Amino acid sequence: MEPGELEHRKAFEETATKNIRTIGDYTTNTRELVRELSDQVKGLKNMIVAKNTEINEIRRQLSLVQAEICRGGT
Repeated sequence: MEPGELEHRKAFEETATKNIRTIGDYTTNTRELVRELSDQVKGLKNMIVAKNTEINEIRRQLSLVQAEICRGGT
């Protein structure tokens, strides 16, 4: 071996190991974030469905009130 080759190999291995660990941590964090955002989107979709149902019920009630008002004539 040439002088310093062992140190170069060791430095390369340490750098490669650090990079692989960093990639693993990033992947794990990204996966957790995607799951969390997915749960939030599901919750928001459910909220939209509930609000649409509520709006439709209010519209139905309003149409009944309008029909009652107009029933008396102009």
